[in-house]
Amino acid sequence: MALIIGHRGAKALAPENTLEAISAAAKCRADRVEVDVRLSKDGTLVLMHDDTVDRMSNGSGNVGDLTLDDLKSLSIDGHQVPTLKEAVSLAMDLGLEMVVEMKEEWIEELVAEELKGTDAIVTSFYHSSIREMKDISNLKTGIIISSLPVQPVDLAVWAGADAIFPKRTSPRLFQEAHRHKLNVFPWTINSIDEASWLLKLGADGLVTDDPCLMRRIADQPVKETTSGNCEFYPCHHFQGQDCTHCFCPLYPCKDGELGRFVKTKRGKRVWTCIDCQLVHRPLVARYLLEHPDASISELKALDI
Repeated sequence: MALIIGHRGAKALAPENTLEAISAAAKCRADRVEVDVRLSKDGTLVLMHDDTVDRMSNGSGNVGDLTLDDLKSLSIDGHQVPTLKEAVSLAMDLGLEMVVEMKEEWIEELVAEELKGTDAIVTSFYHSSIREMKDISNLKTGIIISSLPVQPVDLAVWAGADAIFPKRTSPRLFQEAHRHKLNVFPWTINSIDEASWLLKLGADGLVTDDPCLMRRIADQPVKETTSGNCEFYPCHHFQGQDCTHCFCPLYPCKDGELGRFVKTKRGKRVWTCIDCQLVHRPLVARYLLEHPDASISELKALDI
């Protein structure tokens, strides 16, 4: 069953990165709750996404220029700025595990100490910090990526991470990550259609602003492609897949001979390979199974 991870607590349901948001995530039966941490002027880890308090509070200034007392005097829609220690304590009381994103470098030791003895996952865009966290603790870790690098799995392996938290995904990312025993938790997923698609592709969990909505989706069984609803079934035997017609490891190949761009009802331009039959050829399917990194040109050459 895929995990549901409340983003910044439960951003759609309560002020982000507050104790109220963590409580809201628990009420939605989230499995984990994600929070952002920064360091105050006097060395306390506090929950805040931005480097300033301007957007979220009635105050102004950089988090690193304010003491804990300064931060506690601020109001976030009637709520205080929590410390990481307070957040951990509440999450434990509520039966929630945490995902803690380090928004700054050089706070690895402080975060490791605060999370000692928990099953938290520590994440960051600073992949060198994730590698450092692995060197100094036994905590689980994950790298965050907002684009889709050429070799995202290599980045995670270099950092010694246990998971990848991607903003953009592809079928190949899930396959390669799972081959390396890495979990994949896409963010930030608030659409039922997107959630259903990602769960079909093999997402291990979803990071969402609305854990109540995503909980309902995650609790539903994933609909598999079978002989009853796919004209190509069975066309291959890729592990963890029912049909490359729906889960092509090459998607999106953007090869004009195999597919095309179409506009959705909302006007979004997306790539479709609904008419492609290349990976359904027995020779091509076998080759792709044995050579998962094969290029489109290689496969097309086989089909001549």
